[in-house]
Amino acid sequence: MRSFCELFQQQPLTRGVGGRTRSRKERLTSRQRLFQQPPLAKRWIKPYSASPNRRKPKITTGGSPLRTENSLAALLHEPGRLELVERPTPEPGPGEVLVEVGACAICGSDFHLIDGHVRRAKYPVVPGHELMGVVSALGPGVEGVEIGARACIENHVHCGECYFCKMGRVNLCNDSRSIGMNADGGYSRHVVAPARCVLPLPDALDDATASVMQTLGTGYHVVMNRARMEAGETVAIIGMGPVGLCALASAKYAGGRVIALDAVAERLEVAREMGADETIDVREHDPVSAVQDLTGGHGADAVLEVVGGAQNKTMAQAFEMARKGGRIVVVGAFSVDAPVPLEHLQHLEKEIIGSRGHPDTFEVCIDLAARGELNVKPMITHQIPLSMVHRGIEMMRERKDGAIKVVLIPREEG
Repeated sequence: MRSFCELFQQQPLTRGVGGRTRSRKERLTSRQRLFQQPPLAKRWIKPYSASPNRRKPKITTGGSPLRTENSLAALLHEPGRLELVERPTPEPGPGEVLVEVGACAICGSDFHLIDGHVRRAKYPVVPGHELMGVVSALGPGVEGVEIGARACIENHVHCGECYFCKMGRVNLCNDSRSIGMNADGGYSRHVVAPARCVLPLPDALDDATASVMQTLGTGYHVVMNRARMEAGETVAIIGMGPVGLCALASAKYAGGRVIALDAVAERLEVAREMGADETIDVREHDPVSAVQDLTGGHGADAVLEVVGGAQNKTMAQAFEMARKGGRIVVVGAFSVDAPVPLEHLQHLEKEIIGSRGHPDTFEVCIDLAARGELNVKPMITHQIPLSMVHRGIEMMRERKDGAIKVVLIPREEG
């Protein structure tokens, strides 16, 4: 079987279903509407209410330890050894909260952790950094968070004191830690998190959709902050995995025209469902020629590389797809060096830009998703119990059963 990267060397060109292109005025009006509303915490922190498919969490008063039962977790003892274990329910310390995990999405970067390729990883650790749940206990000194509140958990815990934090570039923090990487994460019934990482959720977002707000924030940051997309521009997105699809949704929200590229037919179908204007199956069309044909020979205003991995072909293709003065944004995590054609930078004034994480995007993405302006539900292909975590990882790694985004539902256990 040929790899995804090999398929990008040669390459049905189909047109997708594109939504109406929004004007810059409409887009700005939508953004302004967000900031004219009361703060999210005041609008959306609500006590958890039981429903037929949810179990009411056990709760305690602030500062009281939770000693009720053991908690199921998938513990990564060391690279390559992930095991389901029962262990005591953790207790929140000062400034922390205990969260009963409602949903945790499996992410491709979890595979890097499992394989031992994350430099700052700390083993043993419970993976899972895309999560939401219900606050079930408060540690000493916690204020402004209510027991019973549904919330997303910001996984990136920055220090707030280093040079980059003070610059406002918190995603580049020198002393950050990451829930699910070097602190226990959401592959568990319960997780402890800093109270400042609790982001309240509206009732309009179901648990599974809420769990992928971090992924959506990553795609939103790529498009809005790094690619600097404007209404009417054309963006080519290489790779229709979860981040690529979230970038697609964000680009359509920005009023852009999206050309989506992938080697998997099911992913291109989802891309069309999410609004891609054109889709390119790289198994049957040369991606560079196809993008050039669709842009009148000029090339795309921006190209997002969201594949990465152990290959260097897609970066070269990204440079060829971009117009003169265009932007190439590197989103995929590469494990090999990729060539950079310097002539494109100097003579053609193309820009190469990196994009890391999802700084300051959680709240805006929660708001837009709740209002239906950013819809990522089509990419959530599977929801499974925590006990099937090994199967879920296999499905995403091997792209089995049409898997794009697999979400663990720990609350379904027991």
